[in-house]
Amino acid sequence: MHELRVGMIFAHSPQARGRGERLNGSFQGRLVAELKRAGITDCAAATQYVNEKFIPRYARTFGREPADPQPAWRPVPAGMNLKHVLCAKHTRAVANDNTIQFEGQSYQLTPPKACYHLFRAKVEVQQWFDGSIHVRHSKHGMIRAKLIPAPRPKSEAAH
Repeated sequence: MHELRVGMIFAHSPQARGRGERLNGSFQGRLVAELKRAGITDCAAATQYVNEKFIPRYARTFGREPADPQPAWRPVPAGMNLKHVLCAKHTRAVANDNTIQFEGQSYQLTPPKACYHLFRAKVEVQQWFDGSIHVRHSKHGMIRAKLIPAPRPKSEAAH
């Protein structure tokens, strides 16, 4: 939320907590039962059902007109790339040979021209929604990372 520059407003009143619990109860009770009744067992079909049937019907039943009709959406701040914010982030330490380990695989980092090496530096590994891996250094920005192929196991016949 901080990276997106969004402030959070916490509901500390019992009434607000009750509304949230009732809403969650509605989704857990109604939605699960409806998906089961419709015979839906996979994510794609569930998403289609929720978007085309459940949400419109739920909105007709429980929806209310907003007190302020002005949309609260704001444009993405200039210079912000949402791919770098809306992703899984993991911290790794760079080894002496400018490599990092991530999910059982090794990646060779290419240090930027401003420095000769990155060893012992902390980097942020970003895993984007498309599954791609990107490495970011706090001072040097995005760092080129190349997957190092795992060595092929020697076949039994070679022994």
